[in-house]
Parts: sequence; structure tokens; C-alpha cells
Amino acid sequence: MSRRILHIDMDAFFASVETALNPVLRGKPLIVGGSADDARSVVSSASYEARRYGVRSAMPIAQARRLCPEGIFIPCSHGVYGEVSRRIEAILETVTPCIQMASIDEANLDITGSIHLFNNEAALAAHLKKRIEEREHITATVGIAANKMVAKIAANICKPDGYLSIDNGMERAFLAPLSVGVLPGVGPNTRESLEGMGIMMVRQVLETPEPMLANLMGSHGARCLKDAAMGMGSDIIETRQKPKSISRETTFSTDELDWAKIEPVLFRLTEQCAYSLRSEGLETGRVTLKVRYSDFQTKTFTFSLPEPSGLDSALLRALRELIPKGKARRARVRLIGVNLSALSYSQHQMELFDREREEKWERTMRSVDAVRDKLGFGSVGLGSALCTNGNDMRSGRRKKGTDCGK
Repeated sequence: MSRRILHIDMDAFFASVETALNPVLRGKPLIVGGSADDARSVVSSASYEARRYGVRSAMPIAQARRLCPEGIFIPCSHGVYGEVSRRIEAILETVTPCIQMASIDEANLDITGSIHLFNNEAALAAHLKKRIEEREHITATVGIAANKMVAKIAANICKPDGYLSIDNGMERAFLAPLSVGVLPGVGPNTRESLEGMGIMMVRQVLETPEPMLANLMGSHGARCLKDAAMGMGSDIIETRQKPKSISRETTFSTDELDWAKIEPVLFRLTEQCAYSLRSEGLETGRVTLKVRYSDFQTKTFTFSLPEPSGLDSALLRALRELIPKGKARRARVRLIGVNLSALSYSQHQMELFDREREEKWERTMRSVDAVRDKLGFGSVGLGSALCTNGNDMRSGRRKKGTDCGK
């Protein structure tokens, strides 16, 4: 049976998630990445309404504000996006176990053996799109082809909320009339150089002698470009491996000296790491505190746990051992972060005399995680990590007043 690869891409993912959380934003030019007066941030995502003004990802917020003065600017909610991504991955797993997450909002699926369950691949794609929209209230675009490269290009040209399938053997014909910029490895500079040679479309790459292309991008680059123009790409799906580490960090909108304000932010980041850790069925043996000071000097401080753990309480105890080391340098803090490493699958042996306490914590965190899975990470948290002002964090959700609820 011919291989069929499905590429699925969430439309304007960060902006779509924010709109799902706050439907008032629907249909408005939403720009995610920082507040309108933030001179240190870049655009992480923009709704399609904002893109009509020329706003794009990685653009400085100041430039986006000039292009779209009526835009609504909000900071990123990174922990929330990760939760949504994991739930979407769970939906994809209902179709096939052969999934390769290309990023937080994209995935490649080998659906070769699953098509018969839906009669045809169009019905399979419609099923996934419907499930994601019903569950997360965001749209996705699907491209299907014989390999990952062509499937991704197919998805890119029919966004948003689109579907496009390229029959096996039709890859070259599909790519031929497209702009050369759709090919992998052709960034703005390479595209400008190719166009300067009169190569505007993919078919013209095939018509150009390889030595001419080699003069521009070397023999290896020229060969890869030719292969891509012919629609040749990998159909191997690399299923996800156990992560080597889990980390969260945030940059303060203004450098912070008061550790009474820094610590609650740090505790909240640790909670996010612990939640991700348990979601993967993992424990950590090492906790690292990362501090970047206002002069951009970055320090890391590490604590090895006596026993691997996935409990917030154990990780926060380790963090409290590290905080005095970060505070020792009396300098303003620009960025703060937590990293969990030395990961292993959860199978630890609880201490004999602490067994009852540890079991209570495990039961508590299972209940907490169940609520978060249903209502989102921000729905519940530990008191030590809740008293944060969302306006102090670039990557946190903007909150009204003090977040000390239950």
C-alpha cells in the first residue's frame, strides 16, 4: 500500500487559543506576544484579522503596533498552549499511533493503515478537524500526500481551516506552478537570489542546470533544492521519545530586584513543570534554577533530589534550597526559570516513614491534574505559587488584581 502522510497545522495557534478562552476577541485583530507598550517583545502569533495589516510572527511588537494601531495586544500564556497541544495530540492518537509532533501546533501522522476505518482520507481529515474544533474551539488545516514535505506545503497553501490532498505520483505537478518560496530551505534571502536569476516558480528550479544553482547555494544545497522541486521527501514518522528535560522560564517586563515578587512567579513555573512531568508519566531527579540578571549574566544552580519525584511539594522544597544562591548576587533579575532533568518513568519507592504523607500528596495532585485537564492549568494551584500579578510576567496570563484564589 502506498504511504500516506497527513500534516495537520493549528491555525494561528496562540491567537486561536486566546480567542477560545475569551470569545470576545473573536473576529478582532489579536496580537499575542506582549502588551502594546512592550519594547522588548516580539509577536508570537497574530489572528488572521491582524495579518491583513501585515503583522507576522517574530515581528517586533513596536512594528506590529505601527502596522495595526487598533490591534489588541496580550502576553503569551505558554503553559496553557502546552496543555492544549497535549489534548490535541491525544485526539490525533485516536486515529493512529504513528505521530510525530513537529512543533507545539503541528504534527505529521502516518495514516496509511487507518484510512479504511473512515472509508477515505477526506473523512479521516474531517473527523480530526471536527474533534479538535469541538474540544478546543480552534480550527486546523490538513494536507495529505506521500511524504511530509509535500503534505506540509499542501497544508500551508490552503490555510486557514483548509484541506488538500495530493495523490501519489502527482507531487511534481502539484509543486510546479507554486512560488519557489514554498520549498524547504528557501528563506527570504535565498528566494531573492533565485528570483534575481529569473527562478520564480518551482518548475523553473527543475529547468535550471544544477551547476548554476550550485554557484548560489553549493552542490549539496543545489541537489536538495532539485529533490524538493521534484516532490521528494521523507515519509518516516519519528514517534516521540522521552524528553531529556522539562523547563519553563519567563522574562519580566521590567527588571525585578524584589525576590518577594520573584519567588511566587518561580513557584508557578515549577508547578507548570511538575504538571507537564506527570502528564508524561515521568519523575525528575534534578532541579535547576536559572537566573538571568539585568546585565545579561546568566547563572544556574542545581539540586539533586534524594529520590526521583513528580510532586510539586518535593520540587518546591528543592527550589527553596536554590533560591538563596540566586539572591546572593544583589542585582536586578531579567529572567527566571526552572529546569527538571535526570528524568525517569514513574516507578519510585516511597520512603517508609513518609509513605502516608507522600501518598496523600500523590492523591491530591492526581485530583488537581484531573481538574486542570478539564478546565485548564490556571483553574487550580498551590497557594505559594498563586499570589502573582500577571502583569509582571511576559509569558503569564494577564490577571485582574491578585491571583490568590483556589
